[in-house]
Amino acid sequence: MKRSDERFERLFNELRESREESNRRFDNLEDWVGIVVGGFQRRAGRKLEDAIAGTLHLALKRDIKPEKITMRKKIKDDEGIIGPKGREYEIDLYITDGESLIFEIKPYAEEEDVERFNDKAELAKKKLNLNLNLNLKSAKKAIITLEKHPSFVKFCEQMGIEVG
Repeated sequence: MKRSDERFERLFNELRESREESNRRFDNLEDWVGIVVGGFQRRAGRKLEDAIAGTLHLALKRDIKPEKITMRKKIKDDEGIIGPKGREYEIDLYITDGESLIFEIKPYAEEEDVERFNDKAELAKKKLNLNLNLNLKSAKKAIITLEKHPSFVKFCEQMGIEVG
């Protein structure tokens, strides 16, 4: 009986050591992936800002500096002005000393998307003026989209939203 206990103990220890080695390898792989992906995200993030600046420049005929763009700025609707109380929304901003622009880029947009964007933009004007002392009261609103049917453009114009 003692011999089988020893063999079992040896097999158990080998299994434990093998699992520990696998865990170490996985941790090292996870670290490596984190470094590679993190670097990619930083590079992609900078390039994305440049691409968005270029898109805004072409679509809206403005000189846009990438460093003035803030993507996915969160705003919280504490009062439930445009939705349930406490819900957070994201907006994209371009802020300079001379001009502020709240924008959204969509491959395809319908009137409902325009209404939703307008609600978020108006909420941003109110909330960010109070919380961050940003001068967004006169901020312009813009939607950049690939499809610009005349009725869509007219609807945007009625809401005070530029289309690019």
